[in-house]
Amino acid sequence: MHQPPTTLPVDGSELRQRRMAAGLEIDDLATAAGISRSYLSHLETGSRTRMRPTRHKRLFDALARAEQDGATPSRGNRDKE
Repeated sequence: MHQPPTTLPVDGSELRQRRMAAGLEIDDLATAAGISRSYLSHLETGSRTRMRPTRHKRLFDALARAEQDGATPSRGNRDKE
């Protein structure tokens, strides 16, 4: 039987570009994903290149929500007023 990988690769540069394009601060995405700011920073800088599937899913789900919403959690939609 095929076992799923224990960790998944993360392209830190792409992650950072997507976060910034979504208008998120590193603290906002880390909080939304339920991970620490330092852990996210390590992923973005490439000092960590793999993560467990549950954390990976939470991180990329939070990023996808932010990309879809087009607004940061900390700023909300105040810019549109």
